[in-house]
Order: sequence, then structure tokens, then C-alpha cells
Amino acid sequence: MRIAARILRGGLVPLVSLLLFAFLSVMPGVAQHTKQTSEEEIRVLANLPLQGIKVNQMFVKEWDSKVYLYLHQPKEDVYALVDVTKPEKPTLVNRNALKGTAPEGPVADSPLAITATQEGGSGQAATAELPTQTINFVDMTNPKGLKTVKAFKGVTSMYSDDASKLVYLVNGEGLWIVRHRNARPLPLCSGEAASGPGCPTGP
Repeated sequence: MRIAARILRGGLVPLVSLLLFAFLSVMPGVAQHTKQTSEEEIRVLANLPLQGIKVNQMFVKEWDSKVYLYLHQPKEDVYALVDVTKPEKPTLVNRNALKGTAPEGPVADSPLAITATQEGGSGQAATAELPTQTINFVDMTNPKGLKTVKAFKGVTSMYSDDASKLVYLVNGEGLWIVRHRNARPLPLCSGEAASGPGCPTGP
């Protein structure tokens, strides 16, 4: 018993010192990780230039182990086709893949897509300038201090694929593919929605 007590008394102080040292060593890393978490909530995977392609609508279609993004061009009233099976490496497959708009979007679990074309020519679908928005990705980790993590200006079209945690945006710089790591999508604040729940106020 005396030997055991002596060992316990002799080893307790070094043990406490070791644990304290380990705790202090880990704390800066924890603080750094917390600081970086909000910045890592979203990540730009790719930016594909779209020379001469103006987009006002898009949708995603999965078929035969491939994922395709259809980009509607109102001037020509056609969809360009982009292979986004690997979102880090999008590929423009066809500039004129599908005629018409898609008011109903793709039909689930089917190769069918419903489109509508303008009677009397596609010129009626064209607009001189497409309306643009600024899309803000807002970090809601701290409800009292909402912070815009990333902003995209001049966006003419956006599509959010919640299942894959991907957001597709098109502006003057082309197609952007953004991945968010939240269990639920980050709020996208733009236009009138910029004053909605979860969006920062003020400049």
C-alpha cells in the first residue's frame, strides 16, 4: 500500500502537467478550425467559360450514370448541354442540344423532358438584356452575426441541387459550380429575398 501510494503521489503531478500541456496545445488548433469552418462551408469547384452563351434558365438531369446540366439561351430558345458528372471538371457537350424552354422541367426517373417553343419564331423569347442578381451565400453559424461567405454578381440564372449539395450559377464569367457542406442549404440572398430570414441587413 505504501509503495502504491508513493507511486500515485509521485505520478499525479506529472500526469496533470501532461494533460494541461496537451489541452493548451490543442486549443489553438480548435480555435483555428472554428475560424475556418464558415469559410469552408462552401467551395467553388469549377468555373467554365461560356463564350457567347447567355443563360436565363437551367435544370439538371441524371441519366445512364451521367449528370447533365441544361442551360437555356433565350435568344435562340435552345439549351446548351454541359456534362457535370464530375462537378470539378464540367464539359460543354453541345451548344444546341434541346429546342424550347422547359416550363415543367425534366420528368423524374425518365429520359423524358417537357419543352415548349414559341409560335411564330424564337425571336419572341429573346430579351435584349437578361436581368441580373447578386447571389450571396450566408453563414448562419452565429445567428447574431450573420456573415456573407461568398457573393456572385451579375447572375442571370441559378439552380440548386440539394441532393448533391451543389449550386450552379451563370454570370458574365461563365458557369460556376459551388459545393456547400451544410446538412441544409445555405440561404441564397438576392433581390427581394435579400431582406428575408437568414439574410444579413445593412451594407
